[in-house]
Amino acid sequence: MKKFISVIAIMLMLALTACSNKETPPTTDNSSNTQSDSVTMLEEGVWPENEYTEGLPIPLGTVSWAMLDTEHGYCSINIVDISETEYNEYMEFLKQEGFSVIEEVSEEIKGQDYVSIGTLLSNGEKGLSISYIPDNFGIYISFEKE
Repeated sequence: MKKFISVIAIMLMLALTACSNKETPPTTDNSSNTQSDSVTMLEEGVWPENEYTEGLPIPLGTVSWAMLDTEHGYCSINIVDISETEYNEYMEFLKQEGFSVIEEVSEEIKGQDYVSIGTLLSNGEKGLSISYIPDNFGIYISFEKE
């Protein structure tokens, strides 16, 4: 469990670093990317339905991109057009669904007029690393390993 939390904490820090740039990844041809064969880019604009997202509430906003990495065992989803109020409502709904907060961090991004929020949650089966900056919401989902 400690190893899992360490991995999620590292992923959260990477997500917060990535969130300091408000641009989303381009939706251009991925043929020049060096990503492994285990990574599958999922349909843009559609909430992915798979074993990772099963049982999770669908947040408001628009899925700008989603990917599934079978080799490393996670699903990552980026949502745009989501307000801070909608983000807070989603977090409350996750808590009602049995997720508890393991860690929460926020960081004011220098030179910008916003705060980046990162939260680690767990329900004993799945771990979620969630990051939020204004209008942009990222979810990293993995199964907990014993």
